[in-house]
Amino acid sequence: MKLKRVAFVLFVVFLAIVAAQDAYVSHLRNRKVEPRNYTVVLSLDGFRFDYQDIANTPTLDSIERAGVRAAGLQPVFPSLTFTNHYTIATGLYAENHGIVANKFMVTQTKQCYSNGKVKSMVADKLYGGEPIWVTAESQRIKSAVNMWVGCDAQIKGYRPTQWKSYSASEPYKARIDSVIKWLSADYDKRPHLAMCYIEAADTIGHKFGPDSPEIVEAIQEVDSLVGYFCQQLSTLSFCDSINFIILSDHGMIQADGQNVVDLKKYVRDSWVDTLIYSPAISLAYCKKHCADSVVSALQGVDGVTACLRADLPKRFHCSANARMGDVVILSDSGKMQIYKSKRPLPLGAHGYDNANRLMNGIFYAIGPDFKQDFAAPQLYNTDVYGLLCRLLEIAPAHSNGQIERIECVLKE
Repeated sequence: MKLKRVAFVLFVVFLAIVAAQDAYVSHLRNRKVEPRNYTVVLSLDGFRFDYQDIANTPTLDSIERAGVRAAGLQPVFPSLTFTNHYTIATGLYAENHGIVANKFMVTQTKQCYSNGKVKSMVADKLYGGEPIWVTAESQRIKSAVNMWVGCDAQIKGYRPTQWKSYSASEPYKARIDSVIKWLSADYDKRPHLAMCYIEAADTIGHKFGPDSPEIVEAIQEVDSLVGYFCQQLSTLSFCDSINFIILSDHGMIQADGQNVVDLKKYVRDSWVDTLIYSPAISLAYCKKHCADSVVSALQGVDGVTACLRADLPKRFHCSANARMGDVVILSDSGKMQIYKSKRPLPLGAHGYDNANRLMNGIFYAIGPDFKQDFAAPQLYNTDVYGLLCRLLEIAPAHSNGQIERIECVLKE
């Protein structure tokens, strides 16, 4: 009988804890906007974890001393731009949020998602999960997002209060100025979350490679832009209440242009409906009963590995989504593959195994909620969503992140 009483008491205590947690989450979701710190996120596409060490970066150096610098920020697989920007926004693996590459087939409609555009596709069916700006807006916290993947789509009935679609022609300083303008609004119209995207390092990294003199110049240009952003933020009356995070989606590797696998030599047209390639990873959408033929034809080909989607390593978290194709063709580190293309090969590439150290991006942070002069270990970009929710004091949606891996950057 005593054991039964103990079990009953423990059960009651468990129910009380669950009820308290539910009440707290409900309180966070439904409370009115109260004064809180602001969060600004700047993404520097393709800025590798060690770029600060190969160029003169006075701004990032000063942020490192006054705030946080992580040893790296590991992307999810595949280590591509669209996939990882949407992972940062949602905290989800590619198979769960559905943006599995920069270009892929939307299997429900047989449409190709390219550059973030799919005609006649409902955003909720295209973009899975809940981006941080949707989480914020649904809890009465205004957001402003400049050129981030998915920010121009209506997801779960929400868009950011202010947003801009991607435009390669818009100067980088103009993008920063847009964010400052949004933050300069009157309090009742001012976003507490602002996000901005700049691709300078990625563009030069692809064109000249990460080992080139040109990338050093690009790193210094990006550092100058971060300095400009910091200076503009400092002019705001509430600058002491701003948490500023600088991160990137992935790294970059010097590509081996001497050993390129031409998939056309091995994969017959009669085997595939569509094959979407990039230097590091290709997705083959096969005709019925032809997937095994594609895999067999590429067995033993130096530089690439082909496998059925279901046979991808579990740590990639990609097997469960048909948008990854029937067969996934992976390039070895630094190797490249092509397919029916006359485009010039890049000198820098990414998209490789996300455990490859050279695929690591950056994470810097400074502000009232962050530690000072803190060297964080390697972090994981699935955890950034939870961190943003913590900073904004809002209840998070489900994610694949683990807040305990990243909360070390915060003051106790």
